[in-house]
Amino acid sequence: MGRKTNEEFGTVGVIGLGLMGRGIASCLLANGLPVVAYNRTTRRAKQAEKHIAEMLDELVARQVTSRAKVSSWRRRFQVTGDIDGLAEVDFVIETVTEDLALKRRIYDQVEAAIPARTVIASNTSSFPTTLLQEGRRHPGRFIVMHWAEPASITRYLEIVPGEKTTKRTVRLTKRLGILCGKEPTVLNFDIRGFISNRLMYAMMREACYLVEAGVADVATVDRSFRNDVGWWATLAGPFRWMDLTGIPTYASVMEGLLPELCNSKSVPALMSKALGKGAEGISNGKGFYAYSRASARAWEKAWVDFTFDISRIVAKYEKRVSL
Repeated sequence: MGRKTNEEFGTVGVIGLGLMGRGIASCLLANGLPVVAYNRTTRRAKQAEKHIAEMLDELVARQVTSRAKVSSWRRRFQVTGDIDGLAEVDFVIETVTEDLALKRRIYDQVEAAIPARTVIASNTSSFPTTLLQEGRRHPGRFIVMHWAEPASITRYLEIVPGEKTTKRTVRLTKRLGILCGKEPTVLNFDIRGFISNRLMYAMMREACYLVEAGVADVATVDRSFRNDVGWWATLAGPFRWMDLTGIPTYASVMEGLLPELCNSKSVPALMSKALGKGAEGISNGKGFYAYSRASARAWEKAWVDFTFDISRIVAKYEKRVSL
């Protein structure tokens, strides 16, 4: 996988310094790019800068990058509280809350401030690109660039063009992803949920159904999934896995099983019940499992450690086969 120089991008703008925004900024900075981040609140901007410093230190400590490569990051990082501060950037990544009205207000301001050729990529996980292009001055420069957390290390990146997205926009977005060490997935056309979310939510719906139907409890469903799909999914996607284990078997099983799978179009009752009790997950210690502060921190650390470990494992096996 070739890596481009950053000359064709210059400075990248990031809109929003929440969890995803600061992770994306960390990734850009770790790969030598100058970043201008727009954020309205000073407090969040300071928190983000602290997080970025910690993440870059961790990337160095884990030998993902060198201290020399990231030593200049503070000179390359600027925070602005005014959209006009993005006027000179060459590429913009929007990471604000999944609120369509908010995104459209921001796009109105951004389009008034930046040149017509500057690409505007949204990290949305739910809105179709074509919907985001509606009413835009230059719809061809809009595209979805969907990252995964932790953005600084995961290889995942989905790129979703809309009906009016230009080939130039797709090309530049893919190049930026490769520069950031990602393995970009470019969809042929716009579809709600993209690829990974459609597969993931189908799985989550069935998992909730199995618990609701009394087949097993939450921990048992998790264990079964983790020890089967979780065992092979990093190495092989569903089609490669069918190749490895025999396509005829899957076709035979599908005939009887598919009619039995859950096809509900409503939020699962199990999830609604959890939400009704104030569950947010490890952020407030209430989820499908109960968490103490210590266990929540332990799970967060385990996820980060696992992500770095998986990155190294995948790199090892890429040398053996073409993934």
